[in-house]
This record gives sequence, C-alpha cells and structure tokens, in this order.
Amino acid sequence: MNKNDAEYYYGIGKDIVPEGIFERFPELIPAVGESYYDCKGKHKKLLIIAESNYLPEVPEEESVFKDANKWYTGKNVALIPETIKDYFSNWKINNFGKGNMSKIIGEVLTDNHITHQDIGHEIAFYNYFLRPALNTGKGSYKNIEPEKIDYDVAGVALKEIISKLEPEVIVFASAKAYNAFTKYIDNDIPKSCSIHKVSHPSCAWWNRNGGAYGREKFKKILNDHYIIK
Repeated sequence: MNKNDAEYYYGIGKDIVPEGIFERFPELIPAVGESYYDCKGKHKKLLIIAESNYLPEVPEEESVFKDANKWYTGKNVALIPETIKDYFSNWKINNFGKGNMSKIIGEVLTDNHITHQDIGHEIAFYNYFLRPALNTGKGSYKNIEPEKIDYDVAGVALKEIISKLEPEVIVFASAKAYNAFTKYIDNDIPKSCSIHKVSHPSCAWWNRNGGAYGREKFKKILNDHYIIK
C-alpha cells in the first residue's frame, strides 16, 4: 500500500479515537516523498516534524477544533472546513518556514553532489499535534496549548508512524513537540534512528547567535546524520 494513502495508517490510536486517528483525520497523514526510500544510498530517511496547523477564527458549524474532546471523539461534528482542506496537506514542506528548511536541505544535498528533486520528494513531513491551534494574527507568534488528549493522541500517532516509515533521522522544528514526544516515548526509540530538535524556521531563534539553535544547527545535523558519507 502507498505510504501516502490514508489507509496505510488505519487502526492507529483506536483506544483513544474510536474510529482510529487517521480514519477520522485522513488529511493529517504524513507526506512521504518518492525519494524518501529510493535515495540510492546517498542519504538516509529523514522525517521532519513541525508543531501544528493554525486556523483563523471559524464558525463552530465549520469546525469544533477549539473543543479537544469534540475534535477527537465527537459524533456528527464538523472537523476540517471544506474550504481549507488543502491547507492541511503536509505536502506544504516545500514552502515550510518560508522555504528555510527546504532551502538548507537542498543546499546540503547539492554540496554533497547529490542530485535531488523538490525537497518534499526527498523526505517525509508531518505535524505533531493533530488538533490545530488558533492563529491570533498577532505578529508572527503562534502558540498551541495542548490538553491531555492532544498529548496522548499525538504521542501514539507518531510512535506508530515511526514504526511504519522507519525513519533514520528525525528533526523536530518545535521544542514543544520534541519535548512532548520524548517524554511520551521515554527514550524508547529504535537504535537505528537519531532524533534532534531545531528552532522553528519562522521564529527569531532560527538565526539568533549565528543560527546556533536553528539554521546552522540544522545544517550540521544534516551533514552529520542525514548524508551517507
């Protein structure tokens, strides 16, 4: 079964979300590029994980995303508004963070003489928290305040995604998501997989101190762990 078919992820989290997490939210499955596996021995399998989707204020008849229990378990409720379903596609990796992460991945591949397609085809990309947060529109700052069920659903979903996609390198572009997941798994991660975090590319920390927490750290992670020497 194709890794970009929602059916590939069916059955995950049925003890929390009755019908299954990705049966309920098929739009939120990872985006898996065709060269994620077919990398011709040049680079490893890289999974990039961002924090969440962000929604403007929408009427409750269009989405119950502000109510955690209704979002995950409510019956006959509106989830993702039809008018913005495309926005939830994780294939937005090529524009993620205004292109900062994609640009650096491309530069590292080129520097190592690796021919590549658009970056979305080279990696897998996923948002950790499935329930979107409210985009208040206050500058570029966005924040999500997860509830217990958000943490539970996110943890079990990603753990099972890792077992299915078998990434060799995971990079979180969200400290909140990284901290939540590492606490959830309690370091129970496959030995063949290295897990890292960097600042989100749209925040000030991405370039602060010469990129020590974001830009340059990400580049070093790629060179040290993603590229096959």
